[in-house]
Amino acid sequence: MVLEQSGQIKGLALIFWEFPIGRSIVEVMTTPELAGNPGEIDLVQQSVAKAESQQLSVAHICVMANSEMGKVLEQAGFTNVRAYLDMLWIMDELAELELPKGYSVRSFQTGDTPLLTQVQNDAFTGNWGFCPNTEEQIEYRTQMPNTSKDGILFLIEGNIPAGYCWTMMVPAGNGVRGVIGMIAVVPDYRGKGVSRHILQAGIKHLRSIGLAEIGLDVDGNNAPAVGLYESTGFKTMGERHWFERVLPGT
Repeated sequence: MVLEQSGQIKGLALIFWEFPIGRSIVEVMTTPELAGNPGEIDLVQQSVAKAESQQLSVAHICVMANSEMGKVLEQAGFTNVRAYLDMLWIMDELAELELPKGYSVRSFQTGDTPLLTQVQNDAFTGNWGFCPNTEEQIEYRTQMPNTSKDGILFLIEGNIPAGYCWTMMVPAGNGVRGVIGMIAVVPDYRGKGVSRHILQAGIKHLRSIGLAEIGLDVDGNNAPAVGLYESTGFKTMGERHWFERVLPGT
């Protein structure tokens, strides 16, 4: 959706449907002079109406903490429901950590799309905001320019996947930053202390291709994950807040 005034584009709303979980995600962008303006609020309301027309149950919008957009969303009937932490690792060294006996780490190989889809869905289904992926979606994402198959890593015990780490690369300042895009342990392996190993595998890969800065984001309510990242050397650099509006008829 486009917000146009006097023949000029002043705002844009991108709407993503996640039908399996009844959610729409909206990204709203406007020129600085429209911040808090009725036109910006109207753009948000029209985006919500689009979600309602698809019979979805909630609309979610993510904004930086303390941004003016948060006030706009509250005026539009949204509630702040979640805080995600933006964390960054900038260290010269990574502590050596030996894999437990019987475990190994390997990268994504041709034909691994069904495995990656299953591991990701098993690890995240039921988590706040996660929409299960199809094999077609996963295959498409493995071929995006900001990722490489060498940077998609499985933690394996014997022939059984225990978890995975999907690393990526994003522009940052005048260079490129590594990102831990997705990382998780499947339910049967939780509580066994293996998450630190797959995290370190991801960091080592990104360092091996010359990336000194490594970022990730994490649900602030996920205390075990936050503790793992902090103990590995990640520092919180900022927050992003998710706002939610429950749609009529749900």
